[in-house]
Amino acid sequence: RLADYRRVRDAHGGTVNDVILATVTGGLRGWLLTRGEQIRPTTRVRALVPMSVLDAEAEPTSLGSQVVGHLLSLPVGESSPVMRLHQVSYALKAHKETGRAVAASQLAALPGFAPTTFHALAARVAEAEAPHGYEFGVTNVPGPQEPLYVAGARMIETYPALPLSPGHAVALGVTSYDGGVYFGLVADRDAVPDADVLGQCLREALEELVETTSDSWTRAPRGRSRPARREP
Repeated sequence: RLADYRRVRDAHGGTVNDVILATVTGGLRGWLLTRGEQIRPTTRVRALVPMSVLDAEAEPTSLGSQVVGHLLSLPVGESSPVMRLHQVSYALKAHKETGRAVAASQLAALPGFAPTTFHALAARVAEAEAPHGYEFGVTNVPGPQEPLYVAGARMIETYPALPLSPGHAVALGVTSYDGGVYFGLVADRDAVPDADVLGQCLREALEELVETTSDSWTRAPRGRSRPARREP
């Protein structure tokens, strides 16, 4: 639920987008561990994250903003879910401070905005990127928070399906809708036969973050405590 991401944001700071990308980071970490991959504390996955900006030279959306590809190093080697979130937030801080970034609330409020439009433009941005420039593509687009209907039938869920870029075996699209957050995984079935495991790892990564907001969660010490001074 979208409320889970907001709960983590309120507890640890950042944005909902930061929490979603931290969830993706934790999910990738868990998935790589199930595959027996060697993960060091410094291990990172280079992700291409298309973002909406105000830039005349970028891919236009016809809605007053543009789409550019932002390269982000996801800290999959970090074992602490809160530290992963802080590292993701810090990595995106420079982008937010440029003054060109368009907030998710602003993007969703644009008249005529459709998440599918942004996902399509993001796919074009990813395809234009050098294949070896990144390892994983993820697109997060805010959607309407009220139910939609087609011929009287209510739309219950929505899952974006991004095409695989050349040289890549997995693509992830994320869309929020009517109080939920939906992850759409597209994978090469020969190269990634365990895509369902990645889906489960994403769910567990969110649960791990939500758990850190409870009163029973034990926070890691920030440093060594100074030994008590002994009086003579």
